[in-house]
Amino acid sequence: HTGSGIMNVVLKSGGSQHHGSAYEYMRRQQLDANTFQNNATGTKKPIHYLDQYGFEVDGPIKIPHLLTDNSPIKLFYMGAFENYREGTPNPLNVSWPTTEMRTGDFSKLVNSTGQPITIYDPFTATYDNSGNILTNRQPFPGNVIPANRINPIAANVTKYMPLPNRASPPGFRYGTSDLLLPDYFDKDKFYNLQLKFDINLGSRNRVFMRHASNDRTEDRSSNGIDNKPGTDGQQPFQRINDAYVLDFVSTISPTVVFDIRGSYNRFIEKGYGAANAGFDVSSFGLPKALLATLPSPVYFGRWNFDNYQSMGRSQSNNYTNTYELQTSVTKVMGSHTIKAGFDIRQINYELQNTGDILSFSGNTNWTQAVYNVSSQNSGDGYASFLLGIVGGSSNYPLFPWWKQIYAAPYIQDDWKVNRRLTLNLGLRWDFNTPAHEKWNRQNGPFDPTVANPVGSSVASVVSGLQSSGQIPAYLASQYANLANMKGGITFAGVNGIGGTPFPLYKKAIGPRVGFAYELRDKLVLRGGFGEYFSNPTNDWFQTNGFSTSTSLVNSNDGNRTPIANILSNPYPNGILYPSGSSLGAATFVGRNPSWFDPGFVLPSVWQFSMGFQYQLTKNSVLDASYVGSRSYNLNMNADYNYISLAARKNCDFLEGGNPNNPGCNPTVPNPFKGVAAFAGTGDYTANTIASNRMLTPFPQFNGNLAQYGRNDSFIKYNSLQINYNVRMRNVTLLANYTLSKQIEEWGFNDRQNNVYQQGPYYLDRPQILKFTVVYSLPFGEGQKWGAGTHGLVKKLISGWEYTNFFLDPFAGGYPANLPGNAIMLKDPAKTPGGGYTGTVDWKAYQVREWNPCVLKMDPNTGVVAPTAQSLGLGCGSDFSNNWGNYAWLETPGYTPRFTPYRSGQIRVQHAFQMDMSVLKRTKITERVSAQFGFEAFNALNHNYYGRDNLNTNVETAAFGSVIPATVSTQNILPRQIQVRMKVTW
Repeated sequence: HTGSGIMNVVLKSGGSQHHGSAYEYMRRQQLDANTFQNNATGTKKPIHYLDQYGFEVDGPIKIPHLLTDNSPIKLFYMGAFENYREGTPNPLNVSWPTTEMRTGDFSKLVNSTGQPITIYDPFTATYDNSGNILTNRQPFPGNVIPANRINPIAANVTKYMPLPNRASPPGFRYGTSDLLLPDYFDKDKFYNLQLKFDINLGSRNRVFMRHASNDRTEDRSSNGIDNKPGTDGQQPFQRINDAYVLDFVSTISPTVVFDIRGSYNRFIEKGYGAANAGFDVSSFGLPKALLATLPSPVYFGRWNFDNYQSMGRSQSNNYTNTYELQTSVTKVMGSHTIKAGFDIRQINYELQNTGDILSFSGNTNWTQAVYNVSSQNSGDGYASFLLGIVGGSSNYPLFPWWKQIYAAPYIQDDWKVNRRLTLNLGLRWDFNTPAHEKWNRQNGPFDPTVANPVGSSVASVVSGLQSSGQIPAYLASQYANLANMKGGITFAGVNGIGGTPFPLYKKAIGPRVGFAYELRDKLVLRGGFGEYFSNPTNDWFQTNGFSTSTSLVNSNDGNRTPIANILSNPYPNGILYPSGSSLGAATFVGRNPSWFDPGFVLPSVWQFSMGFQYQLTKNSVLDASYVGSRSYNLNMNADYNYISLAARKNCDFLEGGNPNNPGCNPTVPNPFKGVAAFAGTGDYTANTIASNRMLTPFPQFNGNLAQYGRNDSFIKYNSLQINYNVRMRNVTLLANYTLSKQIEEWGFNDRQNNVYQQGPYYLDRPQILKFTVVYSLPFGEGQKWGAGTHGLVKKLISGWEYTNFFLDPFAGGYPANLPGNAIMLKDPAKTPGGGYTGTVDWKAYQVREWNPCVLKMDPNTGVVAPTAQSLGLGCGSDFSNNWGNYAWLETPGYTPRFTPYRSGQIRVQHAFQMDMSVLKRTKITERVSAQFGFEAFNALNHNYYGRDNLNTNVETAAFGSVIPATVSTQNILPRQIQVRMKVTW
């Protein structure tokens, strides 16, 4: 079989005494619709191919004089195999620097509203001893970087970037979405194999053995570099499963059944860019001495650029082995059916993720007008990269081996109380042990009271600063306290710390109760509730010290002035190697370790429902139920190392402060400079640090010390669910309507005041309507018309069936994400401005769902003014009267968040879907039958892009909008039609 199509072969037994077979053939012709992305750009339909075939054979195994129809032992076999190959259209719209930009010429660079973007020379600004600006950065003449300023390594990396093939479309920044690959498609291969043997050991005992294996391999590029050096995509991404099961069931007596089952499953996940393997990274010009010290494989390296695509892909191999033993006994006692059992599992999880062994990033801030003020009118990430000014890190990975044990006894009683009432009573006790690393290569909790051993070394630096009079008076006590600094991470199995992130939770006892009560003829009341427990997320895998990352130090004055051509010698002091637990509390000073809360308890959810089922007619049933849940103790994370509320108010314009006050943005002398424990971090070489860092509880750590495993979060779900089923002779109709609300509390809006974020859960959908119709056409044998026909006519008109599925959440899609650094001045969904009319045109080239007009409070002066892109959108410069057309105020640093994470009144596009099929069944002879069918998916060819959320960057003209022509094809595929035929004998 060649070309585009699907072919399935199925061989089945006709019963325990006979072998049978079936042949199924399906072909997907080129009847599919063009992709929505290609329609938007006027590009022809790409090729889509899909081939699928398989077979199944099963039946009894007979051996003369040993395994016969009369023998007490009977053996059956089953074997099935399926193979699948598909190329799915995935047009790529990707962003790469233009030809002239690669030579340093940014004279054509404009933002999404057509305003010029200026490239500034970061070495032309000057600052005083506190870091305040004395003279501003100056633009490059003509917006052109001189050829002698272009870093040779950056030029060599650029050679592997594909060239654009079109101009940036309307509404896009110059140099973005300028490479269109309309014919690109993802490749997907899959096979599935199953083998099973069933043994009847007399009339009371049954044994089966089953093996299953499958392998799915995907190949997809995300940056337009397809299976060539520099690719960033799953090329390939492989998922392999192998499973073995042995099960024994014994009917001990007419009322007692015993079952025991053992299984083993191995899951392997591999993802990397194979075309990057073996690439000689030294060919870029990076120092060979540095490369010789790195763990391998480096592959191509990882190269990131603000506003453009990334290059390179690291390696990720994960292995999961699961061993499971289940046993149960079922006993029938009068009106009770009692089942009790035990479930125990061991899960081994091995990670072999290299991470980015060598990673570089070109960031906009180095070439923007002011080092700490982002702007859509200045700066470019690729321009910074050309200058050899990069950020980055070098990862030294750990390949951990995690083990987790799960065990649970349970009991269930199905009790037929009387003719009207049935009860289901159950209890399960979960022992969900926390995972531990085989060789104890993991962290314990953060200890805020332990003496940090770097204090004495830091004290000598502080002494020198004191003698030279460099320490500001308002921070004198903070500097003096560094000699006795407290706080550090701990390690599993060291100094009495346990081997797991938290103790075993022994209270996971979950009751389950259900009932059904017949109120009267045709009316039944049903309800129930139960508590269920779950794993935490993988945040418990904390390995600070056993894996490490060396940050590239590119500035010694708080990112004001870069180190020239740092790309040519990115790690002059070498990279860090994992220290394990040998450094004790000094581990990761100068960096930002995270930790898991040892007080963590297992999350749980109470699920409950109550509803009525009423038989309207002999052919129809109506169900109406309330269904709800309350999820408690869900784990979240939060900052642990943060300035006090008083310190924040001192710096926040909106609370009467000023970021230029002492203790805020101004820099102060670095007390950690030259201290060996800080080697490999910016603290080791920097002359200054931010003054606000000295006001945190643990200034020796440069970050927020994320605390994972907090049990602060919860989710509430309430719904009305209505189901209507009609089953008639030729028609079956299933209609479902859900009215619901799902609210979460997760994270903090204001950490200092412990104000939690609360808003719609990301999957919240207020209303969903579904219809399914199955219609057997009333023609031919046994039907209203044509029942008396014979021969060929009978075979042609009999056995036709139509199926339709319809889905429409007509009240909107998922809740839209909201920006975290802006205040709503007005309801942006109801306030026109900036091209938004107050209504959403879902078919527009650029779909705006809210008013994008933004005022900005300058982070250095506090002056409020419209952003440049808002003026370009026509929002106007007058906001004196009730804020004018402006719906948003961009807040400066130190200001807490004012919005929830998502909006209930602003929702992304809803999903509208209809699938249908027409099937024809024909009985050819007594033993041979055939089926022929047409199937259409997304039959109305509706474009859905609700998985691509709205742009939440308040500094762009695309704020509050989405451009359907550029969304991911993972949202929904265009209409696909396939034809299939199946023959069974």
